[in-house]
Amino acid sequence: MMAFKTLLPDCDETHWPLAIVVAEARLGADGVRLGLDTVERWLAHEKPFALLLISAYGPPLANDAAILAMVAQRIGIAREALHRFLLGIAVVVPAATADGVRQSLARLPLHMPLEIFNKAPLAAEWLCCSILAPAGLAIDSL
Repeated sequence: MMAFKTLLPDCDETHWPLAIVVAEARLGADGVRLGLDTVERWLAHEKPFALLLISAYGPPLANDAAILAMVAQRIGIAREALHRFLLGIAVVVPAATADGVRQSLARLPLHMPLEIFNKAPLAAEWLCCSILAPAGLAIDSL
């Protein structure tokens, strides 16, 4: 039997306070868990930041009930830190999947600015101008 490699997201904080998570393929539970672990590590810095989530495949969480439940549970555990330090989220997905992504994200207890885009530059611009700048934060370059 052929073993399949678990696909993991690329997580980048080199443009802090803009943190970036890129999923180039559909993530399984392990990939989603790693992404959440990374966000929790960023929250532990106790410094405000914005999150750019890029999902080249489509819905970053799909409609997998078990994965959505895990994400909701982890959000609940980190709720206080999320509200204090994660200023906003921009999600980039192919345009054809935007409605499904919006429905999936609406089921999560994310009470912060969140927008869905189909182009990463537009998402980054929104985060920089609408989220980071009003908080007195900026990034050097992208």
